[in-house]
Amino acid sequence: HTFVAVNDEAAAVFGTPARDLIGTDVLPHVAAPERDAARRAYAAIAGKVIDGYQVQRRVVRPDGNEVAVTVWGRRVETPHDAYGLWMLMPLSEPPAVIQTLMMGASSVVLAVTDHDWQIRYMSADAELLGAHGSELRGFPLLGLVHPSAASEFLAAASRSALDHHAVTVLARMRAGSDGWADRYCLVVPVCEHDPPRLGVVITEGPSTHRIGQSSEPLDEHLRHAAIEARAAQTLDALPALANLPAGSELSARQTEIVARLVAGQSTTDIAAAMFLSPSTVRNHLTATYRKFGVHSQSQLLAALLRNTQSEGRGA
Repeated sequence: HTFVAVNDEAAAVFGTPARDLIGTDVLPHVAAPERDAARRAYAAIAGKVIDGYQVQRRVVRPDGNEVAVTVWGRRVETPHDAYGLWMLMPLSEPPAVIQTLMMGASSVVLAVTDHDWQIRYMSADAELLGAHGSELRGFPLLGLVHPSAASEFLAAASRSALDHHAVTVLARMRAGSDGWADRYCLVVPVCEHDPPRLGVVITEGPSTHRIGQSSEPLDEHLRHAAIEARAAQTLDALPALANLPAGSELSARQTEIVARLVAGQSTTDIAAAMFLSPSTVRNHLTATYRKFGVHSQSQLLAALLRNTQSEGRGA
C-alpha cells in the first residue's frame, strides 16, 4: 500500500501534492479507526481473495480535516507485478466521472438473493448469462459459477457478508446452457441479517484476459469500476421488485429509473442524470407501469411501498 502514481484530482483529496505522495504509505492517510479494515482489504486483494471492493472511507489531510470518500478498489496485474487501482469519489461531489466513463458501457445484469443466496429477482436483460431473468428465479447464485471457480467465488461472497461492504470477483460464469465466460461479479449485502441477502451486479469480464499476459488496460479497469458504481446505486430497489410476478422483470435501465424515482428525482432530473431525453424516461416509465399494473407515478410508488413492507415482514 505504497503510492506509485497519483493524479492531481486524487492529490487534491489527500490535500498533498502528488509528488510528495509518491513512495509513501497510504494507510496513515486513512482515519485511524478505519486503518485495520483498510489493511485487511488490501491483503484480500493482494491475496486474490477478491478482485476489488467498494467502501466508504475518511481521508485525513495534513491539517487534520477529514474528507469522506467512496473508494472503488481493483487489482491490476501485469506480467511482472500487481497493483491496487483506487478510484476516489468525494461524497460531497456528484460523481459525474461515472457517467463519462460509462459511455458505451456494456450490458449489466442486476439480481438480489434470499438469505440462502438463491436468486429472488434478476433484471430481464440477462443476456450475459444466456437467459431471461425470470428463468433464473430460485436458482442458486453459486450455480451460476463454474465448479472450478466456486470455492473462490464463495470465499469472496462470504468476505462481503462478513465485512458488510461490496466486493468484486472475476469468475467463470454461465453464458447459456452449455457455455461459460469470464464475468465480473459485484456482491453487496442488502440487509443486516446473518447471512444477508445479496445484491449482485454482473458485467462483462476482461476483453484481453489471458494467462501470462497483461490484463485489461487501465481505462478498462476504470470503466468497469464506474459501471459497478452506478449499477450498485440501484440495488436498494431490488428487494421490492422481487415481489413482482415471475416474468415481469424490468431491464437494468428501467430498474435504475425506478430507483431514482423512489429516491425523489423528477423525470427531468432522471433524464439529466442518465443522459437520456425526458421522453425516453417517460417511455421506460410507461413500460414499467404496465408491468406493475398501474397507471401513474403515484400508483407505482404505492405498489413499491407495499412490496417493500411485504419484503420487510418476510425478512
